Amino acid sequence: MNPLPPFAIWGAAQREAEPEELVKFTLIYDGDLASAGNKSKPVEASNIRNVFHDQLADLWDSHVVMRQLRHTARVNNQLMGDLALIRVPATGTGFVPIVRRSLYLGCQVDVLFLRHEEPYSLMRQGGDLDGRIKTLFDALKMPDPKDPEYKGATPADDPLYVVLEDDALITDFSVKSGKLLGRGEKMKHRVRLTVDITIKVSRVFQQNQHLVGG
Repeated sequence: MNPLPPFAIWGAAQREAEPEELVKFTLIYDGDLASAGNKSKPVEASNIRNVFHDQLADLWDSHVVMRQLRHTARVNNQLMGDLALIRVPATGTGFVPIVRRSLYLGCQVDVLFLRHEEPYSLMRQGGDLDGRIKTLFDALKMPDPKDPEYKGATPADDPLYVVLEDDALITDFSVKSGKLLGRGEKMKHRVRLTVDITIKVSRVFQQNQHLVGG
């Protein structure tokens, strides 16, 4: 039997590889989180997105893997270090998502959800859990560039750093809830979120092989 040529071995490895953890970090949000219900809340989502931007900007500057991403990963033949942003015409702003289809990345999201309501009243006060998590997921991703009617809050910066190109790239998520303690004013939409993000390489290709030591 003839041995497989190098490119065939490489292709087989791509197909068989398990997702590999690339980087893990935590985002914090302390503020209002309204339920999206049956309709998205772009203003509320963009306000949270603005809060996350500063934390993500620090991540890009300080984390060794993110610095490597800038210098080795390519998006449409453009180095991430050149800020391969995606401009959203409706906002006039460029967005720099970490998790992109073109880089074959996905992410796991684990949320610690603290709020003033008692556990049994979450579904009755402050909106349903699913709707509030939907608002959070909208905040983790960039607005849809194809949505000409997007009416969010003014972006905090240009470009704006976000976690996701699309929330369809969330591969797994979990939510743990608890009571937000404190004797100050208790508002039904007020929450404190600890959002653990684990980014994984789903498939190793030329665009991202340097990130996993390839």
